[in-house]
Amino acid sequence: MKDFKVAAAQYDLKLGDKKENLSRAEKFVSKAASKDVDFIVLPEYVSTGSVPERFKELAEPISGDTVTELLHMSEKNNIHIVASFIEEEDGQNYNTAILTDPKGELLAKYRKIHLFMDEKRYVKNGTEIVTAETEFGKVGLMICYDGVFPEVARRLAIEGVDMILVPANWPDPFEYQWQLALSARALDNQLWIAAANRIGADDKFTYFGKSRIVNPYGLPEIECGKNEELAVTTVTQCIGQEFKGIVHFLKDMRDIPK
Repeated sequence: MKDFKVAAAQYDLKLGDKKENLSRAEKFVSKAASKDVDFIVLPEYVSTGSVPERFKELAEPISGDTVTELLHMSEKNNIHIVASFIEEEDGQNYNTAILTDPKGELLAKYRKIHLFMDEKRYVKNGTEIVTAETEFGKVGLMICYDGVFPEVARRLAIEGVDMILVPANWPDPFEYQWQLALSARALDNQLWIAAANRIGADDKFTYFGKSRIVNPYGLPEIECGKNEELAVTTVTQCIGQEFKGIVHFLKDMRDIPK
């Protein structure tokens, strides 16, 4: 894993308006590219916002407009993009995160395992963790509420990821829990986490932003406020390596008998 730049994009989403939301995404992708960023994380439900009652109408296959546009943005801006959208396959809808590469190719697809509140009424949960090899090291994907469950990040760590990328729509009043969960998952597994949260509101929640990039010690290298913002920082591999050289949590982990 070599050093690289990662960004978390924080902005409002216009409910159900794919054209406007993808235009907003492109603005942040272009801005990140101008700063020589290698990875950018965009918010959850990037092209629609969270509108569960309209998921059936708005869902699209992996070959649909949302992914096609994101792949084009990646190639045009020479950057990796992570974002989630409403995927439809064989009559089922999923909250699916994708990872694109600078060649405009799809590197990974992850379906959210832990569905939040009434989300489970409208989308089907995934069942598998997902990792991808990149020129900067191995990365893993989670989505929003997955961050509360240590098992996902731990499984990714066991698979050898160097960084976890997290699109999110994490709502009020859970700002402290957002910060705590992401720091804990980074510390638990001695890896980097880059998480992008939205701002604004939908029909049910308001969103506080606070997108953050957390180092293997569980400390934020950078954190947004509550307004539109692009957080950019450099991920340095030596931080995790030095920490593990002192104490290596996974090597010290023991099975506990039932």
